[in-house]
Amino acid sequence: MVNGGNGFPFFQQVSKPCGKAKAMSMLNDASAWGRFIFLVCLSVGMPAAQEVVFTHGVASGDVRRDSAVLWTRVDRQAALLLDVCGDRNFVHEVRSALALATRSNDFTAKVEVTGLSPDTRYVYRWRPLRGSGQSVVGSFRTAPQSDVEVSLRFAWTGDADGTLDGQGKAGYDLALFDSMAEEDLDFWVFLGDTVYQDSALRSKPADTLEEYRGSYKVSRQLRPMRKAFRRTSSYVTWDDHEVQNDYDGATVEPGRYAIGRQAFSEYMPISPSRALDDPGCAGDPIFGVFHWGSEVDLILIDIRSCRSADAEPACMLAPGLPDLAPTLPRRVRLEFGLPALPPAGCLEAITDPGRTLLGARQKQALKRALLDSNARYKFIINQAPIQQFFVFPFDRWEGYAAERAELLNFIRDEGLENVFFLSADMHASLYNEVFIDVFADNQVIAREFVAGPAGTHTFQEAVLAVAGTAGLAAVNSALNRVGANCRELDAFAYGLAEIDPSGLTISYRGKAGRVLNDQVTSQPCSFHFE
Repeated sequence: MVNGGNGFPFFQQVSKPCGKAKAMSMLNDASAWGRFIFLVCLSVGMPAAQEVVFTHGVASGDVRRDSAVLWTRVDRQAALLLDVCGDRNFVHEVRSALALATRSNDFTAKVEVTGLSPDTRYVYRWRPLRGSGQSVVGSFRTAPQSDVEVSLRFAWTGDADGTLDGQGKAGYDLALFDSMAEEDLDFWVFLGDTVYQDSALRSKPADTLEEYRGSYKVSRQLRPMRKAFRRTSSYVTWDDHEVQNDYDGATVEPGRYAIGRQAFSEYMPISPSRALDDPGCAGDPIFGVFHWGSEVDLILIDIRSCRSADAEPACMLAPGLPDLAPTLPRRVRLEFGLPALPPAGCLEAITDPGRTLLGARQKQALKRALLDSNARYKFIINQAPIQQFFVFPFDRWEGYAAERAELLNFIRDEGLENVFFLSADMHASLYNEVFIDVFADNQVIAREFVAGPAGTHTFQEAVLAVAGTAGLAAVNSALNRVGANCRELDAFAYGLAEIDPSGLTISYRGKAGRVLNDQVTSQPCSFHFE
């Protein structure tokens, strides 16, 4: 069996021809009759000769060794046939399925196909049950068995604003996805801010479900985005701009969260099984663990749905003026011209052990996934950075200092090695070691690579707009203090991870796949780990 994205169960067949005769071969399964007739009845309003247009390409996601989530969208209500084959000529079918695109799911279709073979390249396409038309052909590779040593290539990026400007053109063309798609990847990770519902290019933030859906439709019409989703599979997570800038689960307006989540789920190839039941959150956190052979475990977390309220209101120097770096030691604050101490109650709020980013259930699941992992490299897919920057820490892990220290101490106390945080959100590419505190406890516990943006204003542009060249100099001075190993603050970028028998190499890449250089040292931002 397979499961459709709207919860309706559909059926699949094994080793049938990938042709029009397939639809009749499905009827040999008597148990499928009811579902088949139901779908046909729902599609009778569409004339048989009418063409069904596939409007936004195809996508595959949440791939495991024996399953994958496959997605598409059409221009009207239709019952759709999905073909999954092992060859691009679609001669010998491996799996097939039926799905229903309706107005209620904005004419999207999503199916979780099971029973696939490990470490196998598949192709897939969608066709209407009645009428003409066909989607483009997509491709994905299933994960190898967990005891198999394999070579892998994957990339990650985030912060992709595909909003149209006042002239109807994309403010950011997202051409970076074109470069990333040419990397011959086994998969890629879309690490949050997959759309900008509150983009500065909009006349006003999205408010309705239709407006939220519209952000995805505009973004997925861009050729580079369609290409990246078509070429290989993805693992998608969300951050704040899918709902509202810097939101937290404790204070977000429930209706806004609900429609943001619905639109995200409709348009992304993610499995419903990734939702962890936690009634203490705005919604069940979107969490998942994916194994790729003996080398790689991916642990995708959700740091928005369960997070406590921001500590920034407790750290105001004056109305509208938060403390720039409240957690810096006193002597360093004085060096940067800050008051010797942050406002009263500020540090207490930041270090309050009752505040959380993950929520109780997800924190337990993350720790269990780390403990259970036998992979050589453990990648935590993490929306906002966990390394120390000190400057404006409120929306990052630093703003939830107690839980940050708890997680890092757990990794250290359990002797977990080769833990890598892959992050986005900063609109910059930054690599550094992760420690509890660079001034008080600077033992290296993990490493973090922050990549991006894929297409929005860069971190350097934002700093220059607010604080000018003096502010940028101060930021670079702070990065020097925390020992940043690589920085590129003003380029669209993705991270590329390459695993082979020699170990792991991570580099930052820009347009045309060029390796980025550190802005200070001019050295290539490429690092190897055994």
